[in-house]
Amino acid sequence: MKKLILAASLAALFTAGQALAETIKIGVTPAEHAQIMEQVKKIAAAKGLDIDIIEFSDYVVPNQALADGELQANSFQHQPYLDNQIADRKFDLVSVGTTITTP
Repeated sequence: MKKLILAASLAALFTAGQALAETIKIGVTPAEHAQIMEQVKKIAAAKGLDIDIIEFSDYVVPNQALADGELQANSFQHQPYLDNQIADRKFDLVSVGTTITTP
């Protein structure tokens, strides 16, 4: 149920925030984050928004791709990791929501 709520929340967020965009590229890591984003993609498509899911196996690359403008969002990390990446790599990134974390 939590995954469905997260998926619906993300779809609503991206639908509202990117109404004029044709396709939103979102970076995720494999397994749970990719599976959840597939559900988000279905919900968003029903609202007229196309999501292109880009999977990364290296945890540094999604933030770099986002900072470089290759992605419009990513979903894979907890806040302390994002804070460290921003401090260490001087990324100009902000969190717009939460996602699941797994051990």
